[in-house]
Amino acid sequence: MVESGHDEDTGEKTIVLKPNGSLSRRQAWLLLGICGLLMGLVAGFCAALGAWLVLPFSGLEWILLAFCLHLSIRQSQEREVITITGDLVRVEKGWGSPLQTYKFQRAWVMLDCIQSPIRGHPSRLTLRLHGKEVELGRFLVESERQVLARELKYLLSLG
Repeated sequence: MVESGHDEDTGEKTIVLKPNGSLSRRQAWLLLGICGLLMGLVAGFCAALGAWLVLPFSGLEWILLAFCLHLSIRQSQEREVITITGDLVRVEKGWGSPLQTYKFQRAWVMLDCIQSPIRGHPSRLTLRLHGKEVELGRFLVESERQVLARELKYLLSLG
C-alpha cells in the first residue's frame, strides 16, 4: 500500500509504504482462539475414545499455528518511509520505529526499475548513489510498485 503526503509549510513530501495486511491483531487472536477450541474438542473426543496421543500433537499444531500467525502479523507491520526535501532523499525502514536510515543527495540519486528476466517475477525498484543502493517496496504488488516508480520519478525530477 502506498500513501503519499505533502507538508505545505516545509515543502516536504512523504511516501509511506506498507504491506497489505490480511488480519489485524484482534482478528488473529480470534482465529487462534476458535482454532484452539475446535482442535481441543476434536483432540478431547479422540482421547475419550482411547487415542490419547492425539492431544500432544494437537497442542503442537496449535503452537505452530500461533507462531505462523505471529510471523504474519510482524511482517504486516513493516514500514518504509521515503521523505523528499529540497536537496535530500531519506529512506527509513523498520517495524514500528526506523531500524535503517539511508540518505541520498536528491540531485544525484538514480531511480532504477529493474525488470526481472524471469516472466511473472516482480521487478525491483531501487535508489542508487555512489555504490550505495536501497530497494524500495519489495512487499508491494507489481501495479503498486509501478505507481510508486512514476511518483518517485516525478518528485525527483522537480528538484
